[in-house]
Amino acid sequence: MLNFKQMPRPVSNRPSGSELGFGKNVTTQGRMMNTDGTFNVHRERLTIWDNTYFYLVTMPWWQFLGLVLTCFVMANCFFGLVYYFIGVEHLDGIEHGALMHNFTQAYFFSSQTLTTVGYGHVSPIGLTANIVASFESFLGLVLFALISSLLYGRFSRPVAKIVFSENLLVAPYQGGLGLMFRMGNARKSELIETEVQVVVAINQTVESGEVVRSFFPLPLERSKVSFFSLSWTIVHPLDENSPLNGFTEEDLRASNAEFLILVKGVDEANQQQVHTRHSYIGEEVIWNARFKPVIGHTPKGLPHVHTQKMGAYEAL
Repeated sequence: MLNFKQMPRPVSNRPSGSELGFGKNVTTQGRMMNTDGTFNVHRERLTIWDNTYFYLVTMPWWQFLGLVLTCFVMANCFFGLVYYFIGVEHLDGIEHGALMHNFTQAYFFSSQTLTTVGYGHVSPIGLTANIVASFESFLGLVLFALISSLLYGRFSRPVAKIVFSENLLVAPYQGGLGLMFRMGNARKSELIETEVQVVVAINQTVESGEVVRSFFPLPLERSKVSFFSLSWTIVHPLDENSPLNGFTEEDLRASNAEFLILVKGVDEANQQQVHTRHSYIGEEVIWNARFKPVIGHTPKGLPHVHTQKMGAYEAL
């Protein structure tokens, strides 16, 4: 791969010296972006809390709910132990019994206090127990306010659900060849004024003999649509204006080619701009193939998008 010599011609619509946000000192090996849009970049954090909010609003729901439940149980276990060591005789309404009986009663009193439910059949007696109960109720208000804000943040966070084909295809296009992929909107809400940008990253051997990572925006047949209701096949013509003109399958693999894709549009459900990212590498490019039809019709004659078949193709 380090002996790659082919020098792509400049792209006319890219100003000289323009910066795409990747800098000049990037790795020439491996993948920069995963298929889910995350970058393979390690950023040194300043404190342990730098990414707390990001993780809490982006983690899967089962992890978030499991974390909330774990924190709730641990908080009640802690205060249950505090009440137990203070003495269950300081909790009016609890009959003194065995060790486990005393702890479970203290635990359930703690859960009532933390959630400010307060059924009323158990109440603290004495200064120490009342101080602990008042502090726990205050902590419960803060914790549940925090959980409510995180739930709102998770529900209100604008996220696009775009399904991409598993491969890039090189197929006949207007008497020549075109590099293309297909995508579809998997949500019920429509995307308005949807735009697509495609950038190819390739290794190049410069005059000094050094191998560098170069980035070239790829001009598209159509980069913007007003309504994204059905599927959309994005095509980059492999003509004389393409930086990949004359490339072969071996050239793409040898140059560690990676296609970085950014899709953005306005979600009609919340009137906010949403975006998603995707990536293909040279090994995921299928030559001399075309996509199978993905648009069918319902019994009522309405267009039906087979989202799960977005990447279906056939060899030519």
